[in-house]
Amino acid sequence: MATDTTGTAPGSFFQSYTWASWRRGFELYWEHPWRHAGRWLAFMGRRGVGRRLVRLRDAAGHQMISPRHNFTAMAVAVLGERDPDIMRLLRRWVTAGDTVFDVGANIGTYTLPLARLVGDAGRVVAFEPNRPTRACLRANVRAAGFLQVAVIAAAAGPEVGRVSLVAPNDNPGEVHVSRDEGGGVVMTTLDETAARLRVAEARYVKLDIEGFELEALRGAETLLRESPRLLVQTEVVPSHAARFGYDWAQLRDFFAERGYRPHRCTWEGELVAQAEFAEDVGDWFWARPEAVA
Repeated sequence: MATDTTGTAPGSFFQSYTWASWRRGFELYWEHPWRHAGRWLAFMGRRGVGRRLVRLRDAAGHQMISPRHNFTAMAVAVLGERDPDIMRLLRRWVTAGDTVFDVGANIGTYTLPLARLVGDAGRVVAFEPNRPTRACLRANVRAAGFLQVAVIAAAAGPEVGRVSLVAPNDNPGEVHVSRDEGGGVVMTTLDETAARLRVAEARYVKLDIEGFELEALRGAETLLRESPRLLVQTEVVPSHAARFGYDWAQLRDFFAERGYRPHRCTWEGELVAQAEFAEDVGDWFWARPEAVA
């Protein structure tokens, strides 16, 4: 696999999604500061010196393993869930029997809660092209006993092909694709995967792929068109999008042309329609008006 382990994400820490996630977590942290401080200390202790993997457990009791330098694992270990506000939203939105896509699944901090929500009759399609985090994802899915999860060892993009990965040393959650020729990672599309798995429509798609979101959406035209109740979550970090040569106005226009409007998620997990889309760092949600009526 062609993987560059020397790259770092562009932009300063205070412009990054990592900082935005910490900022979102402060309110929850201060509800129970001693409890969360204790969890952080316990997590850091489990990392140890020289250890490659760390063990953790989420609020639902799922036992998980993760690469030791993984921000998403620390967030779960401290707060119990990767994004507690979004998880509240998903518990309202996703129901038994639904099909959902977790694109950029990391170690499964969204995949496992989603698998509980869709149940045995539903399906979670989890994309993770990075081999070390995918190994943890597979192990975590097996440990939870979820047979309704399909792990896709590929990047999601606009066409079927191959790409390279850039893997920052300090956080495997910021691994991203590169268009360098001779890439060692398979790239497929959401539409191709949906057709192969005989998925007619989806209820929810999460895209957390470090700026490649618009490219992946270009490979999901059928899924976007044929899923009237679909909610799409996109990570918005302008510096990440810039590495692929586009800005977030193009993402806004892409969704608008297909009848999708922007929304934000409140701390209570409520989906709130927005009159305009701003390039605020964080998660934006897209849905047709009839889907949220």
